[in-house]
Amino acid sequence: MRSLNFIFSRSIFVSFCAAFLSVQTFILTQVQVKLSIVALVFFLTLFFYNFYAILIKWQGDIGSKNPIVLPKYATSFFLILVSIIYVFDSFFQSPQLIRIVLIPGFTSFIYLGIMINKGKFFIIKKLGFLKTILLSFTWAYTTVILPILATQNGISDLAIQVFFMRFVFMLMLGIIFDFRDVKKDRNTNWSSVATLYNKSQLIGLMLMLLLLNSGLCYWNLKIVGEIQQFILMMSTVLAFLFFIISLKKRNYYFYYFLVDGLMLFSAIASIIATL
Repeated sequence: MRSLNFIFSRSIFVSFCAAFLSVQTFILTQVQVKLSIVALVFFLTLFFYNFYAILIKWQGDIGSKNPIVLPKYATSFFLILVSIIYVFDSFFQSPQLIRIVLIPGFTSFIYLGIMINKGKFFIIKKLGFLKTILLSFTWAYTTVILPILATQNGISDLAIQVFFMRFVFMLMLGIIFDFRDVKKDRNTNWSSVATLYNKSQLIGLMLMLLLLNSGLCYWNLKIVGEIQQFILMMSTVLAFLFFIISLKKRNYYFYYFLVDGLMLFSAIASIIATL
């Protein structure tokens, strides 16, 4: 159990999810998988989430006037260091990667700014729902556009279609996490997708996203075959079902294993379908 907690709490699991989604992107766009780019996506995700975790912990310690105990940050600092080493080595070997990473780097910086200052500024409180859209965009860009730009001369129409489907899928997962935090957000007057709508409206919104993604998959991905279409549609259906399940209080592992695990399930299913 401790090892599982470590994998989830240090964002190792979610980093694997991001890496496997990039593999799925290569499969869906019919581009040969490049493992060095898959690893880059893994370490970029590992860096971002551990950096975010340190900032939130640090902010919490300062706010509660607790002493800053550096050893409890040690693991996250170590994972950040390892990530930086790999990312900078990638930049050294392929300098063009720097400009490709600038966009998700910028959106991640904006996201961090919103989350760290969410209780301090009125405008951020009222526009907090944008953080879900911003995070979904960052995930879609990092797992779709980044791998393609890193290996191809440009973005194909198929890659753009995969990007939009990935964005909608990640938005659905983001709404699940928003609903998990809805009581806390309302108590702090923090705006999110889940605070803007009641349960019935959220179900309607998720159903619309389900239909939208299913339609995009059906019309845009005929070239990749019926099996891959089915996998993507089922992943979206499961995201909707998990949202319905989340309407009642669920535990830590539901969100960080099952909900996040939908990304891994979808990607591994796509990989198996190619064997």
